[in-house]
Amino acid sequence: MKINLWFLSVVLSLTTTYNIAAFAQTPTNTIAPNSNTQEIEKNNNIKKLFELTGVKNLSQQIITNLINELKSNYSEVPLKVWESFAAEIKSDELVDQILPIYKKYFTNEEIKQLIAFYQTPVGKKTITVIPQISQESYDVGKRYGIAAAQRALKKLEAEGYIRPSK
Repeated sequence: MKINLWFLSVVLSLTTTYNIAAFAQTPTNTIAPNSNTQEIEKNNNIKKLFELTGVKNLSQQIITNLINELKSNYSEVPLKVWESFAAEIKSDELVDQILPIYKKYFTNEEIKQLIAFYQTPVGKKTITVIPQISQESYDVGKRYGIAAAQRALKKLEAEGYIRPSK
């Protein structure tokens, strides 16, 4: 069971990485804006970027995938428990936690450029294929995570760190 929870956290991390990877770059400006007005403008621009790119929908997809994975691993748990758990998880909270990451890695000017890009035809196409890319990336990450965990367990068994599985 510990491996399942560890695996889920790895998959969630990989999935989030793949979802956000389309927007990631090396930080260019980690200095906080020098006025509250600039800070508010940057936050609003990031939220506009999130609206354009569907980050909230992607966040909801991640949460749904996680819950479905948990359901399949813990089938003895009644559906009402999963429904209650799902109701407690808010994609807005995840989005609020992602916003500071964008603030860290992008200047306000770069956010504006991203907004302009996502309003172009290729930007709009990127937005429409991100969910498919995310799902396929999730599937690849899941298969990769399972294979990596199996290799690690075999190595740990071979080296005598854990008992062989039955």
